[in-house]
Amino acid sequence: MRFSLLVAVSLWAAVARGAEPQPVVRVVDFDDIVTPVSADRVVRAIDRADRDGEALVVVRLDTPGGLVTSLERIVQRQLAAKTPIVAWVGPAGAKAASAGFLILIAADVAAMAPGTHTGAASVIGSLVGSNPENDVGLRKASSDLAARARTIAEHRGRNVDACAEAVLSADAYTDRQALEQNVIDLVARDEGDLLRQLDGREIRRFDGSVVRLSIAGARIERLEPRFRDEVLGILANPMVSYLLLLLGLGGLYVEMSHPGLIFPAVVGVLCLLLFAFSAQVLPVSSIGLLLILLAIVLFVLELKVVSHGMLTVGGTLCLVVGSLMLFRGPIPEMRLPLLVVLPASLTLAAACSLAVHLAVKAQRAPVSTGVEGLLGAIGEVSEDLAPRGTVFVHGEIWNAVSVSGPVPRGARVRIVRVDAMTLAVEPAGDGPAGGE
Repeated sequence: MRFSLLVAVSLWAAVARGAEPQPVVRVVDFDDIVTPVSADRVVRAIDRADRDGEALVVVRLDTPGGLVTSLERIVQRQLAAKTPIVAWVGPAGAKAASAGFLILIAADVAAMAPGTHTGAASVIGSLVGSNPENDVGLRKASSDLAARARTIAEHRGRNVDACAEAVLSADAYTDRQALEQNVIDLVARDEGDLLRQLDGREIRRFDGSVVRLSIAGARIERLEPRFRDEVLGILANPMVSYLLLLLGLGGLYVEMSHPGLIFPAVVGVLCLLLFAFSAQVLPVSSIGLLLILLAIVLFVLELKVVSHGMLTVGGTLCLVVGSLMLFRGPIPEMRLPLLVVLPASLTLAAACSLAVHLAVKAQRAPVSTGVEGLLGAIGEVSEDLAPRGTVFVHGEIWNAVSVSGPVPRGARVRIVRVDAMTLAVEPAGDGPAGGE
């Protein structure tokens, strides 16, 4: 009886172990700039892990930083997550700079791969940088971000001073320095090594509770990007957004200078709509945008006002300066470099100048149709002018009168005046006749 009971208990335990669900580790790759698009991807991964009761979320970091507003959204979701969060900077050569540093230290477990670095989380106030001693706004933003780094580090048990200095003094740390200064918790070569070190590890959550990770044999689930996210990721590139703006404005300008082409207007409107879509993601400066619009206005005025090219020069300067000020991102990757702005701006200015030249040339060209188009044309006498007769010009026979004496049939004449459907003509040289 005892033996049968023991066998039954053993079988029940084996079945119970076999019935335990396989743990799931969700991995989300964060290898771009911190924007609303990339922030939405991380938040979506954490939401799914919390909803499905997954064992762990691993955020693989390789980012230069980005927008503070998007950073705050990610950090708030990390701190409120029911699922443990691990941030790992990898593979070798990756970095978690600026906003990426805050994402790293806000995780339950912060890890780095050998050959990676993190830190340099200082706030950049303008296009060319600002002095914190003189810029009150920049000093306030730096203090606010440093306070956030301190409170996160304190609750996560990390080095408070080292985390604050990464913001206030732009200190950066290699993987070894970060581990020695208690900025991170461990160094892992790859994802497999990371999961092996995490299995059975006790971690303290942000609310103070302690959780033991059990992820042996876990199934790895990667968050696949949605098509919408891929499109938004392309539009969130400042260079792509800038080119869309220039193409849109250039298309509308061509349509205004050459009405009736239609196609440039359609392309211009579509490009401007895509730019407006990307402007919801990128930090667009209203002053930079107004300067670019002013440049287009100056190019248009060149069609109406004789400025001998001064309006075009002024428009080109406004275009270059406005382009440099268009995006006020906190990191260089979110601003337009001069090497991109200068060729693009000069190309648009040259295209607008060419359109102005063609429009002015068309306005000044002599009329070549109707009665006005006959003035100066060369015809051939089809009936002797003595002094009245007929001439053949522009494929038609007209009544004509000679203003300089009789002209024989077959001679070439030049039209000097049109009087009530009668042409006043004079002998012409050896030029081609309009009737031939």
